[in-house]
Amino acid sequence: MHSERHLTRGIQLTVKRALDVALSALGLFVLSPVFLLASVAIAIESDGTVFSAKHVYGLNNQHIRLLSFRCRTDRTETLAGQFLVRSGLDRLPMLINVLRGDLSLVGTHSYILPPQHLDNQAALPRTNDFFRPGLFSYETDQSDTIEADLSYISNWSLLLDAKIIFQHLSSDHRGA
Repeated sequence: MHSERHLTRGIQLTVKRALDVALSALGLFVLSPVFLLASVAIAIESDGTVFSAKHVYGLNNQHIRLLSFRCRTDRTETLAGQFLVRSGLDRLPMLINVLRGDLSLVGTHSYILPPQHLDNQAALPRTNDFFRPGLFSYETDQSDTIEADLSYISNWSLLLDAKIIFQHLSSDHRGA
């Protein structure tokens, strides 16, 4: 019985990863004109790179660089940045992270530690041992992200992932 449940969960996780790859590739393809326009607007408005990266811990607490559009110059939000942040499009490059396998479309929260603690894995919650952080994350009425992650892990299913995606797309929630 236990091995049958384990096999079913393994198949579901394989389907989850296949959906992550297919949907992130489709999203990048469909939204490529927006991606290009945002990149050009950022490049015209300010010097520097088009992307910014924050360092977070992913699956098995591996260090990853989470991509987003660069929306600030010298701590001041640019005009393009204001639009990208308000529309949620600043996170569009995270689809690249999903495609690479750093993120999942739905998963646990990503945890950021100050640079001086990047190697201190003992300080991390043990919620990313089984699931990748998600572009969208499970939210509860409580503000405790660790409790929300533990609840997501214990109740995980493909149906729960679909529910979370629809909740985020139909509201102002912004995960990861």
